[in-house]
Amino acid sequence: MRKVLTVVILLLFTTIIYLSRPDISYAKLLPRHRSSGGSSSAPISTRSYAGVSVSPSFMPGRGGLKVTFGNVQNAKKISYMLVYETNGKQEGVSGTVSPSDGSSVTRNLQFATCSSGTCVNHGKISNMQFTVTSELTSGKTSIKKFRIRV
Repeated sequence: MRKVLTVVILLLFTTIIYLSRPDISYAKLLPRHRSSGGSSSAPISTRSYAGVSVSPSFMPGRGGLKVTFGNVQNAKKISYMLVYETNGKQEGVSGTVSPSDGSSVTRNLQFATCSSGTCVNHGKISNMQFTVTSELTSGKTSIKKFRIRV
């Protein structure tokens, strides 16, 4: 009789612990990022933070990066920097976007060095990183980094 009572108490205790834990069906899922999937014009990933969305994708032929900034009106200023290595040298492109440019702004960033109207495309690109820094209208600063596989 004592063993039966011990088993019943143990089962009751286990049931109470199991039922008192939080229901995981209410847990928030983290967003998944889309990969390029082999298509040269598909977005690498789209990330929204504090109301500003950033969507980079390769230009046709993978000769550059097309970046679309959405909800630009939610920021005072947006700056971006693309850095990559080519033939052992570090190269990069940087710029800014302002709310006066519109609510949705696109920038085409070429993987090339240009001088006097002549551009020389870069080859063997590696270690590419794209960073977006936003000064938001709320006064906060938001930094988002993308590691891009070529």
